Amino acid sequence: MMAKKLRFGFCGSGRFAAECLSLIAHKAKPEWVVTNAPRPSGRGLQIRNTPVFEKAEELGIKIRTTSKLSADTETIEWIMSDLPDLILVIDFGHMIKEPLLSMAPLGCINIHPSMLPAYRGSAPVQRAIMDGLKETGVTIFRLDEGMDSGPILSHVPVIISDEDDTGSLLIKTCRAGCEKLLEFLLDIPSERWTFVPQTEDGASTAPKIDKSEGKIEWKDSSINIFNKIRALCIAPGTYCEHEGKRLRIHRAVPALVSGSPGKLIEIDNGFPVIACGSGSLKLINVQPEGKKVQKAEEWLRGSRMKVGDILH
Repeated sequence: MMAKKLRFGFCGSGRFAAECLSLIAHKAKPEWVVTNAPRPSGRGLQIRNTPVFEKAEELGIKIRTTSKLSADTETIEWIMSDLPDLILVIDFGHMIKEPLLSMAPLGCINIHPSMLPAYRGSAPVQRAIMDGLKETGVTIFRLDEGMDSGPILSHVPVIISDEDDTGSLLIKTCRAGCEKLLEFLLDIPSERWTFVPQTEDGASTAPKIDKSEGKIEWKDSSINIFNKIRALCIAPGTYCEHEGKRLRIHRAVPALVSGSPGKLIEIDNGFPVIACGSGSLKLINVQPEGKKVQKAEEWLRGSRMKVGDILH
């Protein structure tokens, strides 16, 4: 016996949400999408639509924008006028409150890129990489009034490789979560869905990344700095200073030589090797202040930095 086709709405804004919307809509299209209103972004502060708006427009899905959903009575009434069986809320950036929380019969369902209750909050992928985890996961759960604390429908483990950064791990977790969610939307009747309350055992938080966390402290271990670069290279960026100017580090790999933290201790096939508190890092891609991303060997030639010089 086939499961009843569930009608669902979609609330989301960011890149993770847009990727999820794309994957889900390939097999099951939402009735409508609610996303953040356009905001100024980038250096020119141009007014831009969210990634979800762009994706929904591309897919031909009905769209509505909002600045603060909890205070937007018109949008809440608009949702009520075409109320689906459930509402997917993914990477939305709004606290979901009543009446929206329990308005749809199956509530508001979220895909969160961690194994809840671990890494509750806005930066679970970045924090997992920074902490050096080898495995994370995705949780599908029903929202309640807490922060990522609602009852769990399903967990899916996801391996973190040494080559993963935030961008690649977001795609991995997105695909794993959407694949599992589609099983529930298309194949498992809702009366067979079982939600298990979260416990506080193993609970942790993943607060929003502050720009200051991108500063590289060379006295830290090479593995910790390596993990920080992987986690934060996309945003807000990891950086140090050379001759009073910011040098952004986009990619580096651990090396075995050692020396005084911050010192250029070796040039390996043209690439600079910088000592850390323990071990060292070979810089691969860097971005000098005011310039484009370039190979670290190219930067090194132009910088006139030599063995024994120091990055701060």
